[in-house]
Amino acid sequence: MKESIWMYVFFVLGLTGIFLINLIGQLNVSNEQNYYLLKEATEAAMIDALDIRAYRDGVGYDGVTQESDPDHMHCIAGVPGTIRIVKEKFVESLTRRFAENAQLKRDYEIIIHDLDECPPKVAITLKSKQPLDFLSFFTTNYKTESDVVNTLTAILENKVVLE
Repeated sequence: MKESIWMYVFFVLGLTGIFLINLIGQLNVSNEQNYYLLKEATEAAMIDALDIRAYRDGVGYDGVTQESDPDHMHCIAGVPGTIRIVKEKFVESLTRRFAENAQLKRDYEIIIHDLDECPPKVAITLKSKQPLDFLSFFTTNYKTESDVVNTLTAILENKVVLE
C-alpha cells in the first residue's frame, strides 16, 4: 500500500513540474522576443525619422514652423550637424515595424512616455497579453492571459568627426 501511494505522489509531482516548466518557459521566451522586437523596431524607427534638413542646415524651433514642437525641441537654431528626429515619422515607423514582426495571437499596447525631437530620446513601454493556451485545457472559465511588460529608453547619438 505504501509503495502505490508513493507512486501517486511522484506522478503528481512530475505533472506539476512539467506544468511549471512550461509556464515559466513560455513567459520567459515571450518576454525575450518582445524585448528584442521593441529594441530593434525602436532603433530602426529612430534612424528612419532622422531630419536630414536639420542636420545639414541646423534647423531649430523658429516659432513659425509647424513641424517642430517647442516643448520637445531643445536644439540650438542655425548649428549644422544637429541630430533631430521628427516625432510623427518616428511613431509611424515604430508602429509599422512592430506590427510587421509581432505575433498575431497576442494583444500589444505600446505606450510612448517621452519623445524628445532634439536631442533624440524616447521612452517606451510595451505591454503584451500572453495567452496561456495550456491552461485552457484544464479549465474553461479561467482567464488564460498573463501580462508581460518591457520598458525601453533609447538615445540616438553620433560620432563627431573633426576635419
